Amino acid sequence: MKHYYKVRVPKNEYIQNIISSVDLKEDVVYSFLKRIEFNSGFKYYVVITLRGDAPKRIKLSKDGGHRTGVDFGTSTIATVSNNEVHLEELAPESAKYEKEIRHKQNLVDASMRKHNPENYNKNGTIKKGKHKWKTTRRCRRLKQQIRVLYRKQSAYIKTSHHTFINRVVQNTSEFILEPMNFKALQKKSKKTERQDKAVSIKQKDGSSKMVRKYKRKKRYGDSIKNRSPGLMQADLKTKATQYGIPYYEIDIHLYRASQLHHDTGEYIKPTLSERFKTIEGCKVQRDLYSAFLICHTDDTLTAPNFKACHFDFPHFVKMQDTLILNMKKCGHTMKHCFGF
Repeated sequence: MKHYYKVRVPKNEYIQNIISSVDLKEDVVYSFLKRIEFNSGFKYYVVITLRGDAPKRIKLSKDGGHRTGVDFGTSTIATVSNNEVHLEELAPESAKYEKEIRHKQNLVDASMRKHNPENYNKNGTIKKGKHKWKTTRRCRRLKQQIRVLYRKQSAYIKTSHHTFINRVVQNTSEFILEPMNFKALQKKSKKTERQDKAVSIKQKDGSSKMVRKYKRKKRYGDSIKNRSPGLMQADLKTKATQYGIPYYEIDIHLYRASQLHHDTGEYIKPTLSERFKTIEGCKVQRDLYSAFLICHTDDTLTAPNFKACHFDFPHFVKMQDTLILNMKKCGHTMKHCFGF
């Protein structure tokens, strides 16, 4: 059976101008239907791909911009150039979506256990084998809301990334960054190790015993899922290519910016909780300092330009102190990541 649907152009002036200025028969390369789920049901969109390059809507700086060093973390991003510094949390509102998703998933789990008790063991685990599951109307509605929340969270993360990238691209002449393998960071550790400190544990008879607990094998899986730093790294490279901005990656095997001290030339690996360093008698934020060193990489991309680092370091410290002071005034603090 054939179905006929009415297609309307979005009330977006930019999109309407593009559609009115192209020949839909010659300029369209291909098109496809995209189905998006909302709380009210499904909506269908026609996605049209036009011939040619994507339009450039960002106005670049008239002075040509500056070299920008970028340091990615699992939850944050730091950028440093000669005229500005940035330290921001990736997708800060993503945790709200995750909290609501977790709440609705608990409601679904409680409903499934209530109406399917024969499919569960006494200890709460699901019995092995195939089972018939009874779902209520409310349970199906909750599952739909969870799918919609996942879609909204994904759209928010992409929008947040693109907003920050567009702001940085305006004043950049070339990008230099330290490539990160986020797939390796999200996996659990394979080593089984015990903690260095012993903890006192009470036993059934009332006596206490000193025990060294096992270290957690969990790494950064949840943070990477909620922040998508790998997506932002890929989007930054795509945006730089689109606007003709040079994009370089340092050699992480020869140049470890997060461990280097340019005043002594030594590599000192900090602990995870150390968010500040003392360089040339000044206190610097760890991520911003890494971006500063990446920004001052030499032409070989294997080491920093130490002369340029010594010359520009006082100016970097002033910009960093101003940024941290403004962030504290606005309440943009994140103790476990920023250190303040």
